[in-house]
Amino acid sequence: MTAATNPSPSPCEVCSGSRFSTLFEKENHTFVRCAECALERIDPPPTDETLAAIYGDHYYDAWGLRTDEERVARLKKATFSDLLDKLPARGGRLVDCGAATGFLLEVAKERGYEPYAIEFGELGAKELARKFGEARVFQGEIEQARFGDAGDGDFQVVTMCDYIEHVREPARVLTRARELLAPGGVLAITTPDAGSFSRVTLRSGWSHYKIEHLHYFRRDNLTRLLERCGFSRVDFHPLAKSLSLNYIREQFEVYPHPVLSRAARVLGRVVPSALQSRPLRLPTGEMFAVAVRA
Repeated sequence: MTAATNPSPSPCEVCSGSRFSTLFEKENHTFVRCAECALERIDPPPTDETLAAIYGDHYYDAWGLRTDEERVARLKKATFSDLLDKLPARGGRLVDCGAATGFLLEVAKERGYEPYAIEFGELGAKELARKFGEARVFQGEIEQARFGDAGDGDFQVVTMCDYIEHVREPARVLTRARELLAPGGVLAITTPDAGSFSRVTLRSGWSHYKIEHLHYFRRDNLTRLLERCGFSRVDFHPLAKSLSLNYIREQFEVYPHPVLSRAARVLGRVVPSALQSRPLRLPTGEMFAVAVRA
């Protein structure tokens, strides 16, 4: 990585700084770090056309939904169950941003929450409408999200799991989340941690460095941004996800890594098949933040 620091045409989303150091190039995109707050981002960001080619019905292939939806559902729900256990809120309206096909909302509903969904993709939005009803699903971006029977200030919980790193304007997204929340409402975020051990160790080979991930936060700069957007009492919790060797191998086939993909294939050959689908609680280089609307 180079330490050269250069001015950027657009200010930092966290601190409004204008100087960034170049980290590396990947797939014809430049990854940079803010010289003041250490926010990392792709600069200039991918075009809408580039992102449209990445997203689509095939985007969830890395989950293995087409090959074994039941197994994937068990893993996802175990992870989301653990996340919901850590929330100070209990019950009320919960809206999940980037809800995919609704695994988090299924768990939330079982726990007494009223589930609502925001999902950009057509495939996911249709599945969410089937599960929870069209009136509780908004297809599009959170900034424009509207629901028939709930509006601003009516939600007790907003969840953003693997979501904030995908958006172009994180401050606008967090401000909109605050508008949706009732006073004292809770925002829960999971996102890659650019200060994690795996990021420091793997450097540019970190598996979370993807073209569709536009921003990479650390605990300190995410806290700074949340406070700027009207949140307080930002707490961080350990984050481990329920994964299986099968799931991990599928991830590294869709998102190849020169070392980890090979290691996953080797494990697939030597580990007994009966153990390949057994859930494992593993750290993934991500963080889990819980913030309260001020």
